[in-house]
Amino acid sequence: MALSLSTKVEEDFVAPLTAMRGALEILRDYPDLGASERQRFLATALGECARLEQGVKDLAATVYSAARQPAAKPDGEGRSQFAERIRLDDETGIAEIDFSGFEFSSSALVNSFFDAIDQTLTDSGHRWYLLVNFRDCSIWPEAWVAYAHRAKKVNVQLALGSVRYVEGDRSDGPSDPSILPSRAAALDEIAALKATQE
Repeated sequence: MALSLSTKVEEDFVAPLTAMRGALEILRDYPDLGASERQRFLATALGECARLEQGVKDLAATVYSAARQPAAKPDGEGRSQFAERIRLDDETGIAEIDFSGFEFSSSALVNSFFDAIDQTLTDSGHRWYLLVNFRDCSIWPEAWVAYAHRAKKVNVQLALGSVRYVEGDRSDGPSDPSILPSRAAALDEIAALKATQE
């Protein structure tokens, strides 16, 4: 599956982007190209642009098809299987979301988890500061578009602010500088957000 996905990403996105960049750099670096040569490189760039657009359309179709799949079935208490990973603290106004050790391997799984987040936060009747534990969370390439879309939607519609952190020994440091290195640092960031909004 990983090999198949890697090949598809290469064919649909990396290859056309590389070809487009090559053609455009030649047009930039050789302004004295003859008209026929210039047209040839323009045609290459436009053709690869069309190929990239088709790749984006195909990816969007896959994402939205997965989004229409049934969400995770509720457990015996009538709550989503993800509800135990969402904790609301009315006193602080913080909603803790635990992505630790979780693997978003498909857009359908992303949508199921975020359906639970949406429902929990919406049922509370007000907006929250989101404190997200991101330790050892992985997001597969085929899940990234759905994850980015759903996370942005939560942040815009249901959150007063959102902070991600990874607790523990991280000698290499976070790959994403917006992910803070500890829960304490994340709480400090939320306190700063609150101060600016008061």
